[in-house]
Amino acid sequence: MRVPATICAACAVLAGQAAIAQEAIAPEKLTVEERIAPGANVLTLDQSWSGQSRINVLSTSDLKMKGNMGVGLIGQMVLAPGGATLYTASVYAPRITYGPQEAVIHEFDIATLTHKREFTVSNKMAMAEPQPALLQLAGDAKFLLVQNATPATSVSVADLAKGEQIAEVPTPGCWGALPVAQDLKFLSLCGDGTMQVFSFDAAGKIGEPVKSEKIFDADKDALFTNPAKMGDDWLFASFNGNLYHVAVKDGKAVLVDKFATTEGVEGDWAPGGSEVIAYNAPTGTAYVLMHSGAEDGSHKDGAEEIWAVDVKAKKVLYRSNAHAENTITVTQGAAPVIFAVSEENALYRYEVDPEAKFAAKLAGEAEDMGNFVGLVLATE
Repeated sequence: MRVPATICAACAVLAGQAAIAQEAIAPEKLTVEERIAPGANVLTLDQSWSGQSRINVLSTSDLKMKGNMGVGLIGQMVLAPGGATLYTASVYAPRITYGPQEAVIHEFDIATLTHKREFTVSNKMAMAEPQPALLQLAGDAKFLLVQNATPATSVSVADLAKGEQIAEVPTPGCWGALPVAQDLKFLSLCGDGTMQVFSFDAAGKIGEPVKSEKIFDADKDALFTNPAKMGDDWLFASFNGNLYHVAVKDGKAVLVDKFATTEGVEGDWAPGGSEVIAYNAPTGTAYVLMHSGAEDGSHKDGAEEIWAVDVKAKKVLYRSNAHAENTITVTQGAAPVIFAVSEENALYRYEVDPEAKFAAKLAGEAEDMGNFVGLVLATE
């Protein structure tokens, strides 16, 4: 009897399936690396207002992803000296839209990406975009400063050895907490154009604030609140492209120097972004995120160029092409490397050539760092 071709085909398929079913499947072996790859790291903070904030850890040499760490809502971060320990501040809201909330400090070990400990601070913690001035280490990294806003401003001081908040320093009309050298003091930028130095002691006692003379005009030349550290001093950028060198002398903030970077430059150029300035100490150069067509309200625009500025000579050395970055940091070697994050949440790596007037050449890119990446730090 002749067997129909369709039956033969069906038999062949079934025979093939049986053969496949008989093949043993090798079990997949899962492993966990105890430590990330060695070498210097660059960290980006993807801040979330609706869930977990994420800190990405990448290699500074090739931007290879090493891992990430998760914290709460509206995260902030700061690296301890040496880059081995990371502190974060973030908010946990059990009922999301109402009810109580906790502001929590987390301490992480970078080498293992592990959570070492946590403790709470005042839930007045400012819920704002990632900014270095909102979370800082003070007193030889023994104390943590956390910016508050309710909207009344104050700064929570936490003793890291004790793992607890020891003081709340009122800072009415002022914003940010910039540590003064290794002292138990911090500088804050005030809306009337002055700066104030606030102090505390290890027992949590608060000193009398010391107010400066007027340093800038908040209406005509407002300052970005996140300056570059320059030794024990700071270098602020203004909305108009002026650089202000500020120091604390005899307990009081003073303006050491001020100069324009845009004088005589066509195109109405000005700084734009959030963390718009970084400083490389070995070469004495500042790097500023700049955009053209500046107007009222454009101070948050992403960068079209990165300007290298000789601070001592008060001179723009080179203008390098940028990629709409709004936050920047630079390494502290003699051949600086710039890391900057764009409005599209991409991380860019630039190599700076001191022999070519400090021109910055794009040398790497890492895409999809998150949804709202607002801060970048490097461990070298």
